[in-house]
Amino acid sequence: MLSDKHESSWSPLYFLAALGAGGMIVTFFMYLLFWIPHPGQPIPVYEDWVGVFLTGTTVDQVMISIALAGVVLFAVFHLLLLLWNLSHYSRWKASGEMQKIAGTNAHTQLLAIPLTLAMSINAAFILGALFVPGLWSYVEWLFPLALSGFTILGIWAMRMYLTFFSHSVSANTFNKAANNSLAQLLPGFAFAMISVGLVAPAAMSHNTTTVAVSIFLAMLFLVPALFITLVKMVIGVGDMLEHGVNKTTLPTLWVGIPILTTLSIAALRIDHGLAHTLGLADANDNPLMFLSMVLATQFFLIILGYSVMKRMNYFRSLWNGEEKTPVIYALICPGVALSVSLHFFINKGLVAAGLLAKFGTAYWMFSAGAIVIQLLTALVLFKLIRQLIIVPKAKTQPVLQTA
Repeated sequence: MLSDKHESSWSPLYFLAALGAGGMIVTFFMYLLFWIPHPGQPIPVYEDWVGVFLTGTTVDQVMISIALAGVVLFAVFHLLLLLWNLSHYSRWKASGEMQKIAGTNAHTQLLAIPLTLAMSINAAFILGALFVPGLWSYVEWLFPLALSGFTILGIWAMRMYLTFFSHSVSANTFNKAANNSLAQLLPGFAFAMISVGLVAPAAMSHNTTTVAVSIFLAMLFLVPALFITLVKMVIGVGDMLEHGVNKTTLPTLWVGIPILTTLSIAALRIDHGLAHTLGLADANDNPLMFLSMVLATQFFLIILGYSVMKRMNYFRSLWNGEEKTPVIYALICPGVALSVSLHFFINKGLVAAGLLAKFGTAYWMFSAGAIVIQLLTALVLFKLIRQLIIVPKAKTQPVLQTA
């Protein structure tokens, strides 16, 4: 049972736990996306995995069983954590806590809510495709619903961010000394997640109007995602160099990793829609170079953040349960994102370019890296859920002015 012992110290950053569980659904979906054939549609659906399960090898059956079990398990965790957070958010808002953070550094924590709900829509789409027979026959009717849902989330998120920005610059409530982290990249992550959701129909629909609207709406939030991420990255690094890094918010040093994954997938989907449906780009272009640059940047961010965390003994204190702030859930999304990026790099990059034979020895060696990262991330997620939410040993610390 999820605990209510730390009611008074709840913050919107707890939504990142639900976000991480939702991201884990995607990592298990990668098995089916790249390892079983799905002719006729860009993603595997119920009929695809059932057909392979009934006619495939024992290895196929084991892989499909693991993938489906992972999807279902983390879907349950995602739903439970989402409902738990929505309940706490309702009481937190009613108590007047939201007014206390208006215009402060902590105001942008609210963007974790639309960010997580955007992941919920993605998760619902995956669950529907995998477990509802014949759903793909009606998918063109579902795309407008998905676009509407993501657009509503996008407008809500934009209003949140504009409220923060206008309040902080007009009342001078933003504290640069407390901005010695990359926590302010969270709005960029939220807009990136909304953008990648909006552009999904562009990669799946055969209706030119749907594809065009999908790309246009996605661009409305992709641009703010890029702008906020780049600007806040520069400002955050500058403040860290001036004031030193805040140990509590060290996990935010890796926030750029999931932002890169979501934006890169959005770019691939836009390119697919432009090339294959609208005929406005070269359909033969291979994204290997693009995916290589994304992965290289992510690896650089990993070693950059790791070097600081190691020097400050962050991992030891984290594993010993000494870190009690919900910011630690920001560690989950980088693991999820890196695993997904590796799958795309291997299959859409190396295999598609003819540099790697699919299902060969080298292929599985590369894929093993994505799987190891996925499993380690799941282990950390379970530990953090137990540590901070299920059986908190001590009152968790709120993060108001530093994240």
